[in-house]
Amino acid sequence: MDANGARQLAARIKAGVSVGMRVELVDPGGDERLSPGDRGVVEAVDDQGVVAVRWDRGFTLEIDPGRSPVRRLAA
Repeated sequence: MDANGARQLAARIKAGVSVGMRVELVDPGGDERLSPGDRGVVEAVDDQGVVAVRWDRGFTLEIDPGRSPVRRLAA
């Protein structure tokens, strides 16, 4: 595994989610576009652990799981 692959793996582990996983927002972390309980599908996790989620309400938004925690849902 090259250095870039290792960074991406570490970011996915830090985020606690992977692409295609269904998630539910626990706390929007001050982002007024989101509400607790919003659900969506993880589209990407960047090398910093920022997660792009396609929310069921019809938009995609990146979140930092450290500020806006999510919970994994069963598929």
